[in-house]
Amino acid sequence: MTRDRRRKAEIHAHQATTGAAYLVARRQIAALAEVMQQHPRLNSFGIGVFNPLRKTAEQRRAELAIGREELAGGVVMVMETAAWLHENITPIKTPTVSSYTVKHVMQRATGRYVTNGVFIAAALVAGYTFKYEQPNVLFGMSARDLKRMN
Repeated sequence: MTRDRRRKAEIHAHQATTGAAYLVARRQIAALAEVMQQHPRLNSFGIGVFNPLRKTAEQRRAELAIGREELAGGVVMVMETAAWLHENITPIKTPTVSSYTVKHVMQRATGRYVTNGVFIAAALVAGYTFKYEQPNVLFGMSARDLKRMN
């Protein structure tokens, strides 16, 4: 029996939601956790918090913590978005396209709403090259594929 019952329960809940095998569900949760660990300001909003200059340090920390919790709970949406990206958008070396722009292209193509943070996490999980441009991220994605999707 595993020592980390909370993690096992999370994996089983993800399994029940997606119908994925236990190992697949565990890998998906681990992939998102790794991306979130590598990018500590990543949350459901994007990178950082909305309008940070008008907030105290404590307000920024609290908002970031809530956003990270929301993003961590969105494993299914992150993985579905990563799969869509993998199937439809070719990676390139130079990050030139804003996450916010591609998020809207995907929404028009699929009819599903995703937050900027979910999209960024999905692109990072999928392995696209990136460059921070807060609160968005520039990604290395094929302009030709994006035009085809519009």
